[in-house]
Amino acid sequence: MVEHGFYIVKDSFFDFVGDPFLKNNKDGNRPFYYCVKDISHDKTFYWMIPLSSRVEKYKEIISNKISAHKPCDGIYICKLPNDKQSVFLIQDIFPITEDYIEREYTLGSNHLILPFYKDVREIEKKAKHVINLVKKGVKLTPTSPNIISILKKIIN
Repeated sequence: MVEHGFYIVKDSFFDFVGDPFLKNNKDGNRPFYYCVKDISHDKTFYWMIPLSSRVEKYKEIISNKISAHKPCDGIYICKLPNDKQSVFLIQDIFPITEDYIEREYTLGSNHLILPFYKDVREIEKKAKHVINLVKKGVKLTPTSPNIISILKKIIN
């Protein structure tokens, strides 16, 4: 897997983990962003962040959180190499093994990769923060997937 690349996850992953709060696969076309390769266990896995195209909805959520003086580590909006803005739903991050990757997400037969260092750095910072919060038992949203349970399933 290419660092900072976008990938499509196999339907069998969603069947295997059975988490009702994972973002569905949209008929094999929902791109996920590969964030961090994790080798802290016996088995190598990756942290994936689902994307959303509903930019205005999430801009409003971010604005409301900022107005209420609440942190907003679960969402990040940036422009992709195709010049479209996309929302990284970091609050819905989940672990996966390479076995469950269907294919690279491509545009015009080119693998989509996030090349912008500033965005990569910010997404990874937020992702690590979210993962640490979840490991401490914090649930960011009522609909966040249970990443601890998913991690146990893929490691075993």
